[in-house]
Amino acid sequence: DQIERLPGPALGDYLGLPLNAAGRMRADAWSASLLSMPEWQCRPHSSDFVWGSPSNLRIFKEVNPITRQTTAVHLDWQRSMERAIYLDGRPRPPEEAARTWAGFSTGKWDGDVLTITTTHLKEGYIRRNGAARSEKATVTEHLMRHGNWLTVMIIVNDPVYLTEPMIRTIDYEL
Repeated sequence: DQIERLPGPALGDYLGLPLNAAGRMRADAWSASLLSMPEWQCRPHSSDFVWGSPSNLRIFKEVNPITRQTTAVHLDWQRSMERAIYLDGRPRPPEEAARTWAGFSTGKWDGDVLTITTTHLKEGYIRRNGAARSEKATVTEHLMRHGNWLTVMIIVNDPVYLTEPMIRTIDYEL
């Protein structure tokens, strides 16, 4: 499933999404008029959906000033959120901790691939026609660079709305 840009798919178009009965019911009950409400007009994309936004992406690292080890990689989308991916082995927050648009992300390198695991996300959409991802979802991303290209594979595991992992990819050109 390619992340859509601009207006998005038609209402009821869930082709390719592994929605379960609860996911389909949630999507069918969604109303596009929500987007005109003031509290929704500046709502950021959540970290698993923002990859498809028409914004520039800046990637930079955070370095421990004493050890000079990289403790985190930051992803910063123009006009959206800055997201930290912690590489220093810190523990995840407790299950009852607050959810955010960015979530809590840890990463590890496997050769040239950065694998990111994100939890503690606010509920968000997986398609801009009402198909949702719950706050109980876990998102795994694999970032792979090939010359001037960055390929991002996003895998959403959601026990509330999906029957199986939903996988999508997107490419960025430097």
